[in-house]
Amino acid sequence: MKRILNLVGGLLGLLVLIGLAVVLAMTFGGLQRAAEPASQAFQSPIETPTQPPYPPPGTPTPPGPAATPTVVPTPVPPCTFAGQPAPVEPGPPFEAYQFSEPRVVLTHTSAIGIAGWLPDGQRLLITRLIPGQPREYIEIFNTQTGELQRYGERHSLPGKPVWLAAHQAVAFVDVGPDKQVVLRISRGETATVETPISDLTGSFLGVSPDGRQLVFFTQASQDRPEVFDLAQPQRATLPAALPLMRWSPYRISWHPQGHQIAFYNETGFYLANLPLGRICEVDLGFEESEARYGKRWTFDVQWSPNGRYLAALTTAGNPPVHFIDLTLIDTNTGELRRLDLGLQYLYAITWAPNSHDLLVIGEKGTNESGLVLHGLYVVNATTSDARQMLADYQFVSIGTWGGAWSPTGQAIALACPVVAPEEQLMIEGRLCIITVGVRR
Repeated sequence: MKRILNLVGGLLGLLVLIGLAVVLAMTFGGLQRAAEPASQAFQSPIETPTQPPYPPPGTPTPPGPAATPTVVPTPVPPCTFAGQPAPVEPGPPFEAYQFSEPRVVLTHTSAIGIAGWLPDGQRLLITRLIPGQPREYIEIFNTQTGELQRYGERHSLPGKPVWLAAHQAVAFVDVGPDKQVVLRISRGETATVETPISDLTGSFLGVSPDGRQLVFFTQASQDRPEVFDLAQPQRATLPAALPLMRWSPYRISWHPQGHQIAFYNETGFYLANLPLGRICEVDLGFEESEARYGKRWTFDVQWSPNGRYLAALTTAGNPPVHFIDLTLIDTNTGELRRLDLGLQYLYAITWAPNSHDLLVIGEKGTNESGLVLHGLYVVNATTSDARQMLADYQFVSIGTWGGAWSPTGQAIALACPVVAPEEQLMIEGRLCIITVGVRR
């Protein structure tokens, strides 16, 4: 029986994920943790359930000397950057890029999600939803040979699995039989899946560039990230504390050179300096217009491969948000630029290996059947110029399940599901490859 994805209201085709989130909430039972969005890539403007502040408004304060004093959190200082512009080598002009039409390399009776390329630029880490269940397979797919290697199975969760290059293994978060959120490590189809940690607060992991360490949050230390060294193995708590999260867990992105980690959610956008043990906040600005009011925040951050730029999908206000746009930060100069692509919602970003260009997936309108169409846009990080690629191709729901530019620069992997226009239902999950050439 084929898994379907209802594209309610033409937003993003996320009804099935919302259903999964409801099932997961029931599965988690009494697990005390912040609510998580139902999308694997934080890509939906659909409203996400939130938990009330604690204590709830109107809760009386205990009288007399027994009252607990209010603890004022230590403010996080703003981030400062060197302020010295660094030379930029020109990247290829847009006219030099040659994108082939998407080629289907894998199909499935339910949705296929893209977690990322492996360093060889040939294999992909993917997820495949199990039809009729709130669960998914975690697999390595060889785009050249078509071989699939299964590394595990888990509850379908927002946080992506990650590749541990130093150990040739996959790390992912799951829900154990006792309803605890656990870390699992799989070293292949025939190896026993390990469960080294069982007190996580959310499903998001960060992995060091060499694949030797993981960073996450636990119940024991919800404001101080923990680093797990798989070689030892041992755990250590980072000395710098983050502000307590409001309603969703921090997402995590590790700097390509390994000395910084970005933590971000609606609470704020923070950079942790590992050698110094310090943390600072990146100011994304404040919106005060009638349609956009509130502190800007980000739900997806990608470092450029050389570590110079931060690309962030940003918004303002509480879900359902009314816009998602792109902010670029030059960490050499501190320059912050918001790019207007003329689109209301952007859903995914992925860097080219040259660190000059990135691919952005955004909602560009609907077709004659009312299906929401997504477009591919190449953005130059140094000039902020952008161009739509394969403009005549009708992409549907790719932003929901992801895309990734290969480390060789020669291919882009995209989710490219088939959607029935009459019912606006996903009838088949597909994985596509676009070959990328650069004319000299």
